[in-house]
Amino acid sequence: MKKATGRSKQGRILVVEDNADSRDLLSKLLAMSGYEVLSAPDGESGYAAALKQVPDLIITDINMPRMDGLELLRKVRVEGQLAGTAVLVVTAFGGEAARVAMEAGADAATAKPFDFDGFIDTVNTLMFTRQKASRMVIAQHDELSC
Repeated sequence: MKKATGRSKQGRILVVEDNADSRDLLSKLLAMSGYEVLSAPDGESGYAAALKQVPDLIITDINMPRMDGLELLRKVRVEGQLAGTAVLVVTAFGGEAARVAMEAGADAATAKPFDFDGFIDTVNTLMFTRQKASRMVIAQHDELSC
């Protein structure tokens, strides 16, 4: 697992992808967009990384060894400390796999290969939505504690 130090103002993203070239390309693209990027080669090590340094967003492939992306997604959805983490599923298997991912609780799904500009737009939207929701929770907590 590769990890970055510090926390970006843009947020922390965990890329879980078994293909090293794809993982490195996505990590570089996201880092160039201002995000702190962690990466893992499979769902099992990705889940461990997420528990260690909670990401704002997990980008995961579906078909991986040790633990596939759908199992990772299911585990993230039931883990309390990861409750606020958005999940973007990336798949080479098209619409049916994307539909299954969305039914399993993914926030978004996209097919490979993808347009990088559209991909970054999706990431930015998910990150903005997550950060906005976090601010609302904090504001509600502050109101209740007054």
